[in-house]
Amino acid sequence: MADDDTQKQHAIYGSAGMAAAGMIRTGKSRGKSPKEPTDEKIEEEEVEAVGITERADSLSDLVIGTEEPAPPEPPVVAEEPADDEKNEEEEQEKEIPLPVFQGHRAVVIGHTGRGNFGHGLDLLFRRLDGVRLVAIVDGEAEALEESHARSGAERAYADYREMLEQEKPDLVSVAPRWTDQHYEMVKAALEAGAHVCCERPLCRTLKEADELLALAAEKNLKIAVVHQMRCDPHVALFHEQREELIGELVEMKVFGMMDHRAGGEDLLVLGTHLFDLVRWFGGEASYCTAQITKEGRPVIAEEAHFSEKEDLGPLLGDAIHAEFAMDSGVHVSYVSDQRLSSLHGPWGIEFVGTNGKARLFAGMPPTLSLLVASDPASPDREDRWQRWPAKEEPYHEPVEKLSGTDAANRLVVNDWLAAIADDREPACSGRRAMKSLEMIHGVWQAGATMKRAYFPLTNRLHPLSEESL
Repeated sequence: MADDDTQKQHAIYGSAGMAAAGMIRTGKSRGKSPKEPTDEKIEEEEVEAVGITERADSLSDLVIGTEEPAPPEPPVVAEEPADDEKNEEEEQEKEIPLPVFQGHRAVVIGHTGRGNFGHGLDLLFRRLDGVRLVAIVDGEAEALEESHARSGAERAYADYREMLEQEKPDLVSVAPRWTDQHYEMVKAALEAGAHVCCERPLCRTLKEADELLALAAEKNLKIAVVHQMRCDPHVALFHEQREELIGELVEMKVFGMMDHRAGGEDLLVLGTHLFDLVRWFGGEASYCTAQITKEGRPVIAEEAHFSEKEDLGPLLGDAIHAEFAMDSGVHVSYVSDQRLSSLHGPWGIEFVGTNGKARLFAGMPPTLSLLVASDPASPDREDRWQRWPAKEEPYHEPVEKLSGTDAANRLVVNDWLAAIADDREPACSGRRAMKSLEMIHGVWQAGATMKRAYFPLTNRLHPLSEESL
């Protein structure tokens, strides 16, 4: 009943207003002709007209003068809105388009149960200005939902090739710790036209690394590998000031972590970080020699073993002692022997100069110490080490509100993005990662053959694989 009343009110109001404004025509009903008047109706109209005339004559006698009556007021016409008001109303009615994202489209490739997402590489792009994480891949379907939620990516896929085809990313994080899929994942990303940041080691063989580097160069794409210590501000400062701190660099003593992975696995997994720094401070390696043992006896390539927990390819030995001659003349030694772990302390490098020593303790973040001068001729001297820089409090400032591994990764990514923008090689480049892997393979080749291994290695296959035997 209320709806009927409303309709009637609107009809009456609208018709009267529109008629007064001259917006509708009167005298017609839906296009039909008006009915002809009857004779009785004509007579009534004539009588009514005579009466009106008589009344008008009687009234005219009372009117003084001949002034004509005022014309009727024109009908009120509704005002049209101004052009500006029309445009404003039309703009409000239009749907406002979303702004087009102008930054990098990023994706993450991982595989739960087969290397997972490495050392936080699923969070590589979190809260990173100019980068949007559009997708994540987890090759383990049952873990996909959890991986998706942790990463904060917009979409999730179970197959990285499908994801690359659908999303067409600019940046790809190849995250698994295991190296069994690195080559195929990095290659697919490069073929899709994306720059790549990869967990270390870059891949299993120098041949694979060579192919990836050639493909990246052909497409002008940048490969970075997460060797975080190269981008650490304190390590960079020590590299710059090393001569005034310790004099001319003469020797580097490199120590593995020497835990349950001592020997071959320690050399591959953590040595890739350390030899990257060795090349930064000491230049190119000329040749190396190595003694590799297992349970105290020398081993050969046929006695290679595999990691108990990770798929990293063939490994050799549970204790390794190696030496490198560098083109710069700096002598480099490497040791990974669980019997010496308590003596040498945390994994890292001791830099020996003509005027002093410095010790790098590898970690996230790394720390540095300087040996306070003492009398080397004294039989009861007590060497004392002091943290460097000594006055830094806190020692490492957060990086974009990140700390630990996340902060270390962000430094690598920031440099990688700058390298893309400037068209230069990243500090933690794929080429440098290949060179670090080459030093590791040189140790295995020298130890297995009991001969010097000269660089660059002519054998680009894995030195412990059946193809190399």
